[in-house]
Amino acid sequence: MQNVSNYDPALMPTDVSVITTYRCQMRCTMCDIWENPSDRKTEITPKDLEILPKLKFVNVTGGEPFIRRDLEDIVEVCYSKADRVVISTSGWHVDRIAQMAERFPNIGVRVSIEGLAQHNDRLRGRPGGFDRGLRTVLQLKEMGVTDVGFGCTVSNQNSEDMLWLYELSKNLGMEFATASFHNSYYFHKEDNE
Repeated sequence: MQNVSNYDPALMPTDVSVITTYRCQMRCTMCDIWENPSDRKTEITPKDLEILPKLKFVNVTGGEPFIRRDLEDIVEVCYSKADRVVISTSGWHVDRIAQMAERFPNIGVRVSIEGLAQHNDRLRGRPGGFDRGLRTVLQLKEMGVTDVGFGCTVSNQNSEDMLWLYELSKNLGMEFATASFHNSYYFHKEDNE
């Protein structure tokens, strides 16, 4: 990798997304990342991230970042580069997420919830995903983590649940972030079908 210290700081990014893996235990219909899992040997390492310039924000994403056993090391490097770090997750690995929040109390966590239990679990391809995601959010709030929220990809298959999720996040004092359904190179959709 090329050293970025030789570049004009005004041209450097202030926010980055770090894709830690394309492996994922979920089988989401809107993403399909799980159909093209990465090889552990080719995934980004904490050492790779050391070349990053000083940033304002890092989003740690995947696949499912909490599949990585060295995720704490990745987050540690990200915190040496940015003031704010947010991990996007399915919330499936409740205990690992809580352990991360114990070590990094200012960590941000966005749990992907696609609707009420029935819609969420169908869209995310795993029974119990809604319950684990909600349990993760509630545990983080109980621990005092303040940068917590839901992330949701809105589609015609879950739009009727949006108001309920918004009200839930509002009552819990959390962010409710939505995204539109799209294709991109990130999702291995080179032809944008």
